[in-house]
Amino acid sequence: MNQTYEQIRRIIDKHQHFVITSHINTDGDALGSSIALFLYLRKLNKSVQIAIPGDIPERYQFIGTSEWVNRQPVEALKESIRNADVIFILDISALDRLDVYHEAVMQSPAVRICIDHHPIQPEGLELCLVDTDRIATAEIIYQMLSHWQAEIDQPIATALYTAILSDSGSFRFQGTSHSTLQMAAELIKKGLDPSEIYSHVYETARHQQLKAWGEALCRMQSDGFVSYVAITGQWLKERNLSLKDLDGLIDIMRKDGQATVFGVFVEKNRDETIVGLRSKNGFDVGALARAMGGGGHFHASGFTANLPLEQTVERTLSLMEQRKSKQENPKS
Repeated sequence: MNQTYEQIRRIIDKHQHFVITSHINTDGDALGSSIALFLYLRKLNKSVQIAIPGDIPERYQFIGTSEWVNRQPVEALKESIRNADVIFILDISALDRLDVYHEAVMQSPAVRICIDHHPIQPEGLELCLVDTDRIATAEIIYQMLSHWQAEIDQPIATALYTAILSDSGSFRFQGTSHSTLQMAAELIKKGLDPSEIYSHVYETARHQQLKAWGEALCRMQSDGFVSYVAITGQWLKERNLSLKDLDGLIDIMRKDGQATVFGVFVEKNRDETIVGLRSKNGFDVGALARAMGGGGHFHASGFTANLPLEQTVERTLSLMEQRKSKQENPKS
């Protein structure tokens, strides 16, 4: 790992123009890791852009998303990607999750460096820094900066802590380790207020969101193993809601003490459905999402299906049942 840190540092020293990117349906780890690396590169007087596909959840604005993420329109960011010396791809799990930036990233002559805590195929990447034992990509960024003896000031620490807090489910999810808590403690020493950060991440829902969650929960279906809700585009339109208004709904559903797997299916258009999955009690929704072309973690994942809403629900539930049967009867 130390050798890879040094390789990355030499590449940074050699080049000037950088782009940092990550996955569609972004989350706290992708954003926090990107902003921490962005702030570090700016300290070195590098030219840096962050290009994240899709909407950015409002609850992460306090770490600088509105100031530093997607500062240009999509086409301008694609041009920056094509002209970059180095592209950092963070927390991606599968390269097609770059969405609108995928083609530009893969066609760019830049050095492509992936930093991730998900397993990833290295094709098309010049360098991969992957540690699947980490709960968040931000842990890897923290270790890399520490290895370089880089200054981790309060803004960088805030971004990293937020990323780790988010991907660990507030230090509750499987994979949270003693080293995770040690890193969090070191970051807090930089002057962070953990209760304030927690409030930003988990307690900033708007009234409109709370009402949407309430209505959506009334539509929830469950068979005792899977609890899910399917949201049509028309349902969102009638309530003047967008996909980002459903951000956080699945975490409420996960409080259901009877179910093991939880899903939110949202119709983006007639032939495209966005799916978020969560689980507990040892069911791997990360593998399920990868089977559907997405990615994520053991207990938290997602994917986009190029299928109508009803077909996506049917196919996903069928796949869940197959995997449940294999888990219960491993020799069959």
